[in-house]
Amino acid sequence: SNMYLRPSEICFSQDSIGCTFGRCTSHPYRPIGETLDDILTGRINVNSIPSISVYNKNGKWFTADNRRLWVFQEAEKRGKCSEIYVRETFYIVYNKFTTMNNGASVYVRGNPGGYQWQRMPIKEIQPNETPKITSLQTIPNSSYTNQNYIEDMNTADICLKKLEQNVPTFNEISTAERKETLSLEKNISRDDSVMSIDNGNQY
Repeated sequence: SNMYLRPSEICFSQDSIGCTFGRCTSHPYRPIGETLDDILTGRINVNSIPSISVYNKNGKWFTADNRRLWVFQEAEKRGKCSEIYVRETFYIVYNKFTTMNNGASVYVRGNPGGYQWQRMPIKEIQPNETPKITSLQTIPNSSYTNQNYIEDMNTADICLKKLEQNVPTFNEISTAERKETLSLEKNISRDDSVMSIDNGNQY
């Protein structure tokens, strides 16, 4: 099913994450803190980031999309992300479950980058009510939510397709150009299968 959850209601499946996003994404090797800064300063919104999948384990929601969850949770702590669209899955590969604290937090390996998020005060997060179940009509208008087309594509297919289409990455776009590009949402590849929980994603 599809629903909306607060980032703080979702647990990390891993004990640590890399400080940059994966290579087969629309923003390869980009520091996660810089993406967080883009949300906090309004360059992008949370719907510009691929949705994550969640798995219910003993009444708690876990995700294998740990780097994106870190970005969403840090944005929520700073009042810039109240809830996110998620898709329920029924499986997370066993080697993704390395958390030592039941998913409460995750360690970032290396410098996550960015500076704005480190200067903003953190607000207290209040408990939420029952998650809102959604339908296809209420899915955010994001360039990454075309699930039917990309679910069957593997990582190699996506990398090849990105090369064929000559899709620019976040690192190749200047700050000014990125604002215009993200507002149009036409030049960013639909990468959600890379972030799929079931295939050991790059995120």
